[in-house]
Amino acid sequence: MEFLLKFILIFFLVFYGVKFLFRLLMPIALRKLSERLMGKAAEQAQQGAGQGNYQYQQRNPFDQFKQAQGHARRGQEGKITVDYVPSEDAKQRRGPQTAGEFVDFEEIKK
Repeated sequence: MEFLLKFILIFFLVFYGVKFLFRLLMPIALRKLSERLMGKAAEQAQQGAGQGNYQYQQRNPFDQFKQAQGHARRGQEGKITVDYVPSEDAKQRRGPQTAGEFVDFEEIKK
């Protein structure tokens, strides 16, 4: 009985220890793997480009968002600008008149 309890205790300690280490080390390993794959893809793109004039530039996914914020801040504070104004035709086409063809159906029960 003592052996069984000792085995179960050691099993759970090892299991949770491996689980904890996996959670710590896996993000690092995945980051390194993705960097390596992106580097290989960049090398292949440079080789396939002929002259090799193209260079891989690593970008932050939030760069576009930051640029949009920068553009918004350049304008005067409190000033509203509208980039798109729909035409009068687009306003009139809304509603069930242009939603498509409606088909009546009957439910058949067996």
